[in-house]
Amino acid sequence: MGKRNSHGDFAGGPRKRQRIVHEAPTSEDVHTSRQLRQLLAFDSDGVRARHGLQSFKLFLDELLAGGDSHPDRLQILREYLDSTTPSESEDEGSRVYLSDIMQTWSHASQPSNDNVISAVVVALALLLKLLSQKLELVPVGLGICRTLLQKRQLELISRALSADKGKAFIISPTLRLLKEAISFDGGAVAKPIFRARAFTLKSLARNMGIVHIGEQDEEAAKRPSARTNAVLFLLNALKFLHPEAKKELLSQRDVVSALTRDLKQDPPYLVIQLLDTLRDYVLLDDKVPREAKSSLLGAATLIRISSLYYYRQNTSTEPSLPSIPDKAHDFLMNACTTPSCGVLRQDMGLYPRETDPDATLPTAELEELGLEAIVWMKRFKTEVPVRNYVLSNFLQNLRPWSSTKQSELVTAIFKAAPELVADFFINNKSFTFEPKLSTTWIGYAAFLFNAVMLPIPDYFCRGSGFSELPPPTSIVIDNILPLPLNQKVLVRCLAHKSKMVSFFATRILVLAVQKLDTAVRMHQDLSHFNKSLWAEAARRLVDEFCQRSPSIIDMINSYRSISEDDILHREAASHLLRLCYEVIPQVALMAKFDVSPFLETALRRLAKREQSEDPKDIALSLKQLENLLAIAGYSPGMRWFSTSDSITFSPFTALLRVYVEAPHGVALTKVWRVLDFVAMEHQLVPAYTAHPGLLPLLGALQSLNKSSAKSVLEIWPFLDKCLTRCATAPIKYLEMMQTIIQEAPGLPSQGISAAVISPITFAILEQLPFAEKAANQGVLRALKKFLPTFIGLLVAAGESRPLLEVALSKMSAHFTKGLDGLPSTEAAYELLAEVKHVDQSGDSAAKKTNPLGRSREGQTITHIDDEELQEVLDITDSLSVDNSALTKWASKTVDELVDEGYAVSLISLLVSEHASIRKEALINILKMAAKIKQSEYDEKEQVWLLLSELAETAKGGGVGDGPLPSPVVAFACHAVRMLKDPLSVLYPKINGFLTRGPVWSLDRLPLVDEVLAEDPSAVDSYYAQLSWLLSYLLDSLRTDQDLELFHKKRANGPLLERLLALAGNSYMRLPLRIQLLKLLYRATGIKGGSTTLTTRFGIVSWLEAQVAWCQDRDGREARLYEALRRRVWETCDRERVGEWSRKGAVVVVEGENET
Repeated sequence: MGKRNSHGDFAGGPRKRQRIVHEAPTSEDVHTSRQLRQLLAFDSDGVRARHGLQSFKLFLDELLAGGDSHPDRLQILREYLDSTTPSESEDEGSRVYLSDIMQTWSHASQPSNDNVISAVVVALALLLKLLSQKLELVPVGLGICRTLLQKRQLELISRALSADKGKAFIISPTLRLLKEAISFDGGAVAKPIFRARAFTLKSLARNMGIVHIGEQDEEAAKRPSARTNAVLFLLNALKFLHPEAKKELLSQRDVVSALTRDLKQDPPYLVIQLLDTLRDYVLLDDKVPREAKSSLLGAATLIRISSLYYYRQNTSTEPSLPSIPDKAHDFLMNACTTPSCGVLRQDMGLYPRETDPDATLPTAELEELGLEAIVWMKRFKTEVPVRNYVLSNFLQNLRPWSSTKQSELVTAIFKAAPELVADFFINNKSFTFEPKLSTTWIGYAAFLFNAVMLPIPDYFCRGSGFSELPPPTSIVIDNILPLPLNQKVLVRCLAHKSKMVSFFATRILVLAVQKLDTAVRMHQDLSHFNKSLWAEAARRLVDEFCQRSPSIIDMINSYRSISEDDILHREAASHLLRLCYEVIPQVALMAKFDVSPFLETALRRLAKREQSEDPKDIALSLKQLENLLAIAGYSPGMRWFSTSDSITFSPFTALLRVYVEAPHGVALTKVWRVLDFVAMEHQLVPAYTAHPGLLPLLGALQSLNKSSAKSVLEIWPFLDKCLTRCATAPIKYLEMMQTIIQEAPGLPSQGISAAVISPITFAILEQLPFAEKAANQGVLRALKKFLPTFIGLLVAAGESRPLLEVALSKMSAHFTKGLDGLPSTEAAYELLAEVKHVDQSGDSAAKKTNPLGRSREGQTITHIDDEELQEVLDITDSLSVDNSALTKWASKTVDELVDEGYAVSLISLLVSEHASIRKEALINILKMAAKIKQSEYDEKEQVWLLLSELAETAKGGGVGDGPLPSPVVAFACHAVRMLKDPLSVLYPKINGFLTRGPVWSLDRLPLVDEVLAEDPSAVDSYYAQLSWLLSYLLDSLRTDQDLELFHKKRANGPLLERLLALAGNSYMRLPLRIQLLKLLYRATGIKGGSTTLTTRFGIVSWLEAQVAWCQDRDGREARLYEALRRRVWETCDRERVGEWSRKGAVVVVEGENET
């Protein structure tokens, strides 16, 4: 066969792509429905068909733009639609609306007349959009939608959607048509459209990648791209499809990936609509399965959404739109920190994925090897396996040091999933903490500060108690001091010339030491079974911290280098040093730090403060002083009564002056404690707890300061000399006191043991001749005012009056006109009551009823007053009614209902006094039960069963007639808290109780016998169950009807009798005994409660036995029993109790009160 001839010079060259030219269609105005029918009638000529469709398009555009301003045109459309509506006699499945247009569409697809196809779908999309706005035309619109779902039209839609990428003028309007159809009439045809997904969703992922490319005119650029319409179609599908369809749609990886691939280039309105739709119709939809949400929010999707932090498209043309970065931030915060959104997985706190914290190891192996017996203890220094792998991958792509919002997001994720803290810093080494004062470094420092500030998870895990084994030390230390904060870097930061760098490092170290203290306390918790193992882990944790943090010498040098004017920095640095002495004293005390010069500097600054100085600066100076005082308390070499050239007085006197002259309202709690402690240690005051200590001296000085501030200034040098001499030679003044005893009437026969007096009194008496000789009239006038008040307060404090009167007469001899007499006892009491005092713990010298701590006869008073008893034993009613719970719960997720107490708040309303509230609460409990039943909550069956049985019990108990018994409601509230954690010790017992029957007995307290009489469900869980029972019973005791249930006779005896018998258990710890006392205290507040306790259960004798049992063990606990016995006596019917006991109870109680 011969060679073919060439037909031109360039016949062999590559063929050029044919250029597509879109000619503008012609159109005409529409005036009648008949004209419109003629324009849209089928015509095989493409030009005429396009002319009619373009005229129809412009006609619809005017209607959409003008609203109701063209009633004649709308009437034309109605007439046209009526004339084209198929007959009702036709089969519904074969009815074809707009048959001419459909025929034109079908004919145009044969020769691929793209212009006509585009015109058809554009017109149909506009028509559906218009019909959706006219209620009377909705049936026609539904008919058109069903016509589109017929096989022929579906094939045309599929062909249009799969057209070449260059034919966006066909693809884009087709997608717009589907968007209008799926959302028409509230998604009426969304289900059949999704059912035809082989046609309607064809090439959806590809079409979401078609954007405007190349040079285009301004009008074309404003037109939505194929991607925009495809995304809007998908978002409308997610709005109106049922959960199973959403699940299937989101399982298509190519579609989900394409949805966010070009998100950063999308217009602002589309980005906002995308984020809102995904949040409202996917993440917050409890009916959408978790796996569907997880499919949507993979690491790639989260990374693309996070790219919106840098969204830079112009939004000035749409000022009403919110900020895109803010929208993205809110979306990510919700998606990454809410478990129900499908991204966040339940972790085990600081225990990695491959560990078993509750594994049982052989005792012999643990005793021999300690932590080395745990094979995974040292495994996680370079890699941490996590359960939240999606978030782990996502976090590596964030830059928290460059964006405040990203820093907030990462910190929130760390708080929600603590396992990710160590993983993040191990894998992210792109930035170090090497000190350089730049905006990036400051951002990174702020981020690290927030990371260190995060709390350690309760119990180191998600359980309701500590696990058997401690968490890996490397992970705990990475949560306290993340890897970038190593010793080398932190030392450089502390020594950096920039104040800001050093300040940041100091603040971070303060938080780290506080966090270390919390972690060590958790390791030392008494509830641990393997205490030696946890103690070893605590020691190892402290060692790791000391290796990673700067030495105490570096911290001290940093503090020394801070300027005196930089008060904020000095306060932070002193706080850091104080924490080191308190948390890691074994390291701090090695430095042999002499705090005296710094304390003198702080005191000198406070002494020189001006009235115009900022109150905040004064407060910071006082905080610094408190920190230095705490350090001085730990420092064995602190010289409290030595002077130097830099300050006028000794540190003790200077501190006393700060306290006396402090502005009103400034809290000086710790200053007072230090003063009182030092005074007692140096024998300035009698060393026993009932004595008020320095209180009389402070009262006299403050009284003098109020009456004459100038006199106080005069007295300080004299007082400093007295205090210093008394502290350096206390024996001298004790001998002086023994000499004076011989001159006091009645005291020589009793001796020095009966003469209680402060040695400082004799130091003043010794120094008065020198003051008189100096002839400083200002000092003498001040002392004349001061001494009578001071001696009077000492007398009122219970010190020996005869001895003080002799001392006062000797003092009076050194004044020309003598001294005034002692103030009255009532005036002294009132003055002491006004003195600032701090310690309210029971060892305080200051009491509101008797600030002195001694009686007139000099006997020590050891009882607890009513106010303190109330503070210790009285707790607020946890079943308090909050009516807002009726509405709050409806907008919460199931996790929030159970975990955050909304369910408990709603249940508590069943004890409301108002019948309408109780009825409404019952209805809402049933609704909540149904919501939980339909959710994906792990323990939904148990919680649903509890709420359902509670509702049935409330119905049978006549909730409309009166409140439900408190024990029933209290049990339900406490049981809900237990059911959310399958590892709780009460979980099996509560489930067993719920499966017995649908209704609870109203005259019995649920689960009491199971806890008190049956074996615990887990080994060593008896006391944990008992603690839960006592808490639940305390909430059950609110009314006299509730008290009847407690003392009602039962097969095993009355409940109160069984509870009182618990106290005979010598192994029961103090917290459990306190819970029992709280229950008894609550009973005394109920009408007739104290009488019932006394006559039926012999509570007076029981309390007397408890006092005898613990008298030698814990004096404070004994006083607590005595105070409760007094409370029972004061609130009971004394006449009835006296008759019942034949005056025996009267003798016991009142006899004790007299002694």
